[in-house]
Amino acid sequence: MTVAGAPDAPGQPDRAGRRWFGRGGGRRPAPVIRRTLAVAGVQRSYLLAAPPPGVQPVGIVLCLHGSMSVASRQRGLTRMDRLAVDGAVVAFPQAIRPLGRGFAWDHAVDLPYLVALLASLTAEFGPKVSRACLSGMSGGARQSCQLAWERPDLVGAVGAVAGVRSGVPPGPGMPVPVVAFHGTDDRINPYAGGHDARWDISVPEAVTNWARANQVADRPAEESVTPTLARWTFGDVGGPGEVTLWTSQGAGHTWPGGYLPLIARGVLGRTSTEIDATDTIWRFYRQHQPGG
Repeated sequence: MTVAGAPDAPGQPDRAGRRWFGRGGGRRPAPVIRRTLAVAGVQRSYLLAAPPPGVQPVGIVLCLHGSMSVASRQRGLTRMDRLAVDGAVVAFPQAIRPLGRGFAWDHAVDLPYLVALLASLTAEFGPKVSRACLSGMSGGARQSCQLAWERPDLVGAVGAVAGVRSGVPPGPGMPVPVVAFHGTDDRINPYAGGHDARWDISVPEAVTNWARANQVADRPAEESVTPTLARWTFGDVGGPGEVTLWTSQGAGHTWPGGYLPLIARGVLGRTSTEIDATDTIWRFYRQHQPGG
C-alpha cells in the first residue's frame, strides 16, 4: 500500500466538492488523506479520515460515491469525514470504470478492491468492531448492498441512500442490518422501480427482501414522523436483522441533510432536511454492534 503523506491541497476536487455540497457541521472534520492500494496489480485510490490521536477506532465506514461521481464529491456531499472524531475510520473509495464526469462501480472488478480495502484498514487500525459499515449514494448504495449480500461476514450494517437493492431470498446466510433512505420523486432511481437490470424492483420490495433474508417479519411497523417523512421498521429496533426505510415525500435523488446548489436541484430534485442521513447511518451502525 502506498500512502500519500499530506492532506488534499487547496484547489483539488475535495475542496471543490465541499464548496458545492458542504454546509459545515457542528464538528470539525478530521484531516483527509489521499491514499492508494495495489489490488491485482492496479493502484486503486481512496480518501481516508482517521480518528484523531487519543480516540479509539470504533469501526470502519466505507462511503461509496454514485455513478458519474468521484470520491471527493461523495465526501463533500455527505461530510461523513466528520465522524472520525467519534472513532470512525472513514474511507471514500473510488471506482475506476469511467462514466460521464466521474466513474461507476463494476461489481466484478470492484468487489476484490473493496474487500482488500477493508482488510487493509482493519489490519492498520484494529477497530473495536471488525464488521464494517457500508454506505453509499445511488450506484454506491447498490454496490454496498451487493457486497453485503455476498459477504455478510464483512458487513455490520448498510446505509443505502437513493439506491437500496437486494438479491433474491433466502439471502446472505447471516443477518445484515440495513437502513435505507429514498425520495418519492426520485427520477433517477424511481421509488416504484424501473425496467432494467440496474433498477428493477421497487424500493419497498427491496427492503422487504432484506427483511426476509434477515429472517424478521416482512410486514413493517409504519410511523408517520412528519407529514413528509415516514419510517418503516422491519424487526426489532436494534435487533440483528433490523431493516429500516426512511421515505421522504417529494424528495428527489438526493442525500438527506445534504445541500445542493440551485442548478443541481433542478436536475436531482428536493433534498429532505428532516433527517440527516450521515448521522443516522452512523447511529444505526453503532446501535447494531456489540457494546454499541
